[in-house]
Amino acid sequence: MILHVAEAGEQRGRVVLQLTSNEPNPVALQAALRIAQAFRSEIESLFVEDHQLVELASFPFAREVSLSGRRTRALSPESMAREMHLMAQAISRRVELLARAAEVPCRRRIVRDEPVRALAEACAEHGPWNVVAFADAFNPANREALRQVFEQVTGTTGLVLVGPGAKRCDGPIVAAVEDMGRLEPMLRSAQRLLREEGEEVTLLLIADDEYKGQWMESQARLALGDMPGVSFISAFDARGSGAVVAELLRRMRAGFVIAQFGGILVPEDGDLRHLASGLECPMFLMR
Repeated sequence: MILHVAEAGEQRGRVVLQLTSNEPNPVALQAALRIAQAFRSEIESLFVEDHQLVELASFPFAREVSLSGRRTRALSPESMAREMHLMAQAISRRVELLARAAEVPCRRRIVRDEPVRALAEACAEHGPWNVVAFADAFNPANREALRQVFEQVTGTTGLVLVGPGAKRCDGPIVAAVEDMGRLEPMLRSAQRLLREEGEEVTLLLIADDEYKGQWMESQARLALGDMPGVSFISAFDARGSGAVVAELLRRMRAGFVIAQFGGILVPEDGDLRHLASGLECPMFLMR
């Protein structure tokens, strides 16, 4: 699968920014807009209202407690839905203002649905060249949600996410290469994320043993040749540990990382706590 987002006006996809009732992570918003700028795409803010909260408000014991804990008030489904809708409008307007400043076409959508199903329907509407960006920092305990999106949202080529420690979008563009068959699409996408002339892309070659690592290094030299603006670093000491790679990325002070889902760095079934603690920049995650 290549990393691609349809350009504005193509009606073949866009950056779908999933918003919730949580305060959006500012680095996540910057990352979504940067992807849209890089691919000359548009952005759609998709606010997914939590229908479970509305249903919870229908129970007679449901109460809203003030921050001080001194005041409470009864809840109703109608009041909860109204407040959630007002919140959705406010957050969506904030995204629109940021998109306007970034000169990115923007539209908004507010739905009450299951999050993954809402994403699937939004991406199927224009697909297949959509990228899903999450406005909330990912929780390593919810790694199953990433797999659900890749399995059920077929009209997307990748995900953009940030960890709770996200600090920046500025810095080196790093493509974490674990499969040499993905080198070319990762490199093309990384080059599109470059902002200024003279900036470089760094390819981080990841292998679980030294023999494979040496083979990857020789293949990279053949593929790159004398290509300017591209360098590579070998990470063969990782020995299959995503935590080691995540720490290396942190030390590189990357501004954006491109990686694959289901590899050493982002395992499909493994622990993602190393990413949550070490990832300080956005990640563009491909299938």
